[in-house]
Amino acid sequence: YGDAEVEVTMDLSNRPCITHNLSLSSNPNDEEYAGDLSIEMLDHVLESLVMNSKSTVHIVENKAGKTVLETAMATAMAYGAALRMCAAVDPRRAGKTASSKGT
Repeated sequence: YGDAEVEVTMDLSNRPCITHNLSLSSNPNDEEYAGDLSIEMLDHVLESLVMNSKSTVHIVENKAGKTVLETAMATAMAYGAALRMCAAVDPRRAGKTASSKGT
């Protein structure tokens, strides 16, 4: 989204954990909000999603956006794409959800 590039790796593992290197609070423009949402709330939203879904999520900011909003939107889009991929049923597995562990 915009100039931001964010990758999300996700495992629906039942072991909640989130790691990220997002530059939300140390942004170059000293922005406190992404749109109407405070930067602190963005971090809280990500942590809440991970803890309540009991998933393991690694977020890598490859390139920050010009604004915090660009970075936040890129993160949300990458998170959604990763969740869609994790939850998809692989027809090669006879209708079972795919596993990163090969089971």
